[in-house]
Amino acid sequence: MEGEDMHPIHTQVVVVGGGPAGICGALAAARSGCKTLLVHNRPVLGVNSSSEIRVWSRGAVGAGNFYGEEMGIWGELKLSGLYRNPEGNPVFWDEVLLDAVLAEPNLTVLLNTDVYALEQEGQKIECLKALQQGTEQEYRICAEVYIDATGDGTLGYLAGVPYYYGDAYISDGSVPRHPEVLGCSLLFYTRKEEQPVRFVAPEYAYDMEKVAGLIDRGGRIVSEKMGGSDCWWFEYGGCMDTISQLQDIAIELKRLVMGVWNYIKNSGRYPAENYTLEWVGNIPGKRESRRMETEYILTEADVRQSRSFPDGAFFGGWYMDSHPAGGIHDTAEDSCVQVPVNVYPVPFRCLYSRWVPNLLFAGRNIGTERQAFVSSRVMNTCALSGQAAGQLAEAMVRLGKTPEEMQEGEIRQVQQALFRNDMFIPGLTPEYGKSLEAKAEITASSHHLGDSGEESGELSVEKESFVSFPGSRENPWLTVNASKSGVLKGTAYVSPLPNRFCPGEPVGELELALEPGRQEVELKLPEKAREGFCTIYFADNPDAAIVCVKPQRVGFLCGRRESPQYWEPRLAYREDVGLYEPQQALTQDNRPWVKPNLWMAAPEDEKPWICLTWEQPERIREIRLFLDPSLNEELPSTRARYWQKSHHFISRTGMPASLIKTGRVQVQTAQGSWQEIAEFRENYQRLLVLTLPEEVKTRQLRLVVEGTWGGPPAIYHIGLC
Repeated sequence: MEGEDMHPIHTQVVVVGGGPAGICGALAAARSGCKTLLVHNRPVLGVNSSSEIRVWSRGAVGAGNFYGEEMGIWGELKLSGLYRNPEGNPVFWDEVLLDAVLAEPNLTVLLNTDVYALEQEGQKIECLKALQQGTEQEYRICAEVYIDATGDGTLGYLAGVPYYYGDAYISDGSVPRHPEVLGCSLLFYTRKEEQPVRFVAPEYAYDMEKVAGLIDRGGRIVSEKMGGSDCWWFEYGGCMDTISQLQDIAIELKRLVMGVWNYIKNSGRYPAENYTLEWVGNIPGKRESRRMETEYILTEADVRQSRSFPDGAFFGGWYMDSHPAGGIHDTAEDSCVQVPVNVYPVPFRCLYSRWVPNLLFAGRNIGTERQAFVSSRVMNTCALSGQAAGQLAEAMVRLGKTPEEMQEGEIRQVQQALFRNDMFIPGLTPEYGKSLEAKAEITASSHHLGDSGEESGELSVEKESFVSFPGSRENPWLTVNASKSGVLKGTAYVSPLPNRFCPGEPVGELELALEPGRQEVELKLPEKAREGFCTIYFADNPDAAIVCVKPQRVGFLCGRRESPQYWEPRLAYREDVGLYEPQQALTQDNRPWVKPNLWMAAPEDEKPWICLTWEQPERIREIRLFLDPSLNEELPSTRARYWQKSHHFISRTGMPASLIKTGRVQVQTAQGSWQEIAEFRENYQRLLVLTLPEEVKTRQLRLVVEGTWGGPPAIYHIGLC
């Protein structure tokens, strides 16, 4: 089909690829006012996270970063999933994504639609050509800005942008003769029946002898209960072209999957008589292909050192997670090497290239060195890159400029828009100095004094135990239970956001004298430890235990280096040091960074409220509340019913306790009474946007909290316009 047979589409922003990056990019551009088209070549959205592939989304918290859970648009979608689908069923995750896309009036979606060609005028893309499966409809799609969220860098490749494949730099569109990249995986889900279930393997499956030679090494654990992401090591294709040879890779992975299941069922090694396969993937989950050449290539040093960038756009925090290219056929004992890193920013310059000035990249095809890529490739980080690209695309349309042409102040405006939509960029803070909230005095019915809550157990001081807490001018006191006299030794670290593997800069040693029994000991901290979050790692002491309390406060954690399970220590300051005062809801940061940065009401406050007062009446049309979704608990897109301990994953058990569920917004009238202007019920989102039906003018605005999901209410920031 050509010419008159092609259906023309003219829009402002086109996003190609319906994975986490593409969805977030399309929603960001559309919500910012751009007419946007999302083009996806599958019938469902989500790609690796979808019901077709079923990989869990993971990111900074899963790699040990405290309070690092990715929010923004992706966080909104994950919280929707938690509320609607607490069991983590991937089928319902598809519907969360589709619902969000269809609800946006500025966004149109084309599913089952493959982009196969493009036209350029000079260096710029003029249009895309796409064919929709099933309808036999061909489209000619023209836009001002294009976002390549295909994973494979398809638009960049078609436009002639040089790229990297593994460690090779390619400028002629070829593939290295002997490529080495991360392979692809194919997952399955199991189910236990009430009666025995027979399994007869297909003829093409790997035989038992071959399977026996592949398992029981390098983390390749096999059991009758395994399923979902337990099958991450079903990996193949790292020494092939993961684009042009994907069908061959898929068939080989099916041979492996059927062979492994046959081994589980029929080798006699496993009590698998009543188990059957509930679902088997047919589309491989792809980890790596092209990485495009962009204005800046994120380096391994950038990731390891958490380097700041003036044009920071989003953040990463997953391990530098490398797999051998040989996949299942590799003989190494360690088939997965995970090097922990702190949260690190990624600049806008990794999202665009001067080769094609109206093309942006998002997802795993952005510009990175390979050792940086093995961290930035995970879905949570890819989703954030998509939101950053979508916001940048809006600025390109509005200003009529390429990113290269934008001035520092214009890039800062894009960053401000990202902050306003709940993005976190380490090392950069929002500019609230001229905002309505910055001019206000703030009061509250109460605030949490920082005291420990009800005692709930003990954590023995062994296996690299730690406590982590916000530093202050005062020394905190830790409650310890000792079976005999002795000394508890520890090393103190400080960081803006701690990580249980990378706790920060070492700032001093501590020695705590212990007597038999339960006691409070003063942590005499060096001055440097007060400049951020302090983490103390203790030397093993089997005669001592840290007393724990019911979790309630943001910023106080204890645990062990190799475990994702955290508790709250009975550790507190003996006076109120202002950690959770109402003023914290007006600080520049809207999440923990250097300190907790949030207001929390006192636990005993039955009718909590927080109030902003101005010297002169101010006009208000929108209220943005940045609430507490428990940023230290991992929030994946989906999960299986069972997972192996090797994943270091702890599932949420309900909605975030301190998240405000119901409330009312009031303003004071000229007569001194309170008038209700907005209310909300059954809120489950971190960013709650209340757009008023008409502008109001007032000297006082008050939020009255009527209920949370279980704990004292908390607010990171109140934004007004």
